[in-house]
Amino acid sequence: MSDDYIRSLARKWLDGTATEDETAALMQWYGKEEVRNYKPFRWIGVAATLLVLAGLWWLMQKPNERKMAVYVPREQQHKIVLPDSSVVWLNADSKLQYREDTLIREVTLTGEGFFDVNKQTKPFVVRAGKCITTVLGTAFNVRAYRNETIAITVASGKVQVQDEKKQITVLTANKQITLDKTTVERTVDANVAQAWLHGRFEIDNETFETVCNTLSRKYGVSFHFENDELRKCTFIASFDEHATLERILGLLCKINNSTFRISEDQQEVYISGQGCSL
Repeated sequence: MSDDYIRSLARKWLDGTATEDETAALMQWYGKEEVRNYKPFRWIGVAATLLVLAGLWWLMQKPNERKMAVYVPREQQHKIVLPDSSVVWLNADSKLQYREDTLIREVTLTGEGFFDVNKQTKPFVVRAGKCITTVLGTAFNVRAYRNETIAITVASGKVQVQDEKKQITVLTANKQITLDKTTVERTVDANVAQAWLHGRFEIDNETFETVCNTLSRKYGVSFHFENDELRKCTFIASFDEHATLERILGLLCKINNSTFRISEDQQEVYISGQGCSL
């Protein structure tokens, strides 16, 4: 792909206007560049992977006008220190956008991130999908992958959450709100939501489809259900950081009387079975 085409895709991706095909093309190019350079890239301005090509555009901007973006590919995680000294841990296949300005405490997240916000008088705002989370200083997890249920879980302190209908709720430690077709608030163990920070894989009454989406990002594989009813099966399980994909799938399939097979190239996983009792 030409440099001009990559730049155009990167701009659309940063603006959130790229189609699924355009995003896939950009991520495919990104993956090849990552292998070639043996390290993850940091996207800055148009895109940091294009820094040589777009650096002039980036350098000509005033510092407080620079738009920053970090993308973490599948099978990876990354820690970011924001201009206001707040810290964000990004999970696999996640993107964070922000401005290089200590006075602007607002970010946009697609994917999953754990935020440890530096306490200041100015609120810190996280925009993720159809909700807005506002805090002063606290620690919380936001899970907002496209086409998946949004979940906000508070580890400490207090956060304010506003959904697309402008309904506002306040969450405290070990409280979680999920936003999908309906909005549900419940008490949880916040350690489960942030287990990924320590390499653990925790499943708390999640569907097989949601679990497989997470495994896809964690292990870099694609899943296919040969019986759609299996997507609805729910699980509660816990795996340590040493668990392999085969071990996790072996246990989950045993629980719901299903089977799995992995393609020879280790890129595709097929789940089959009769379904489960709901």
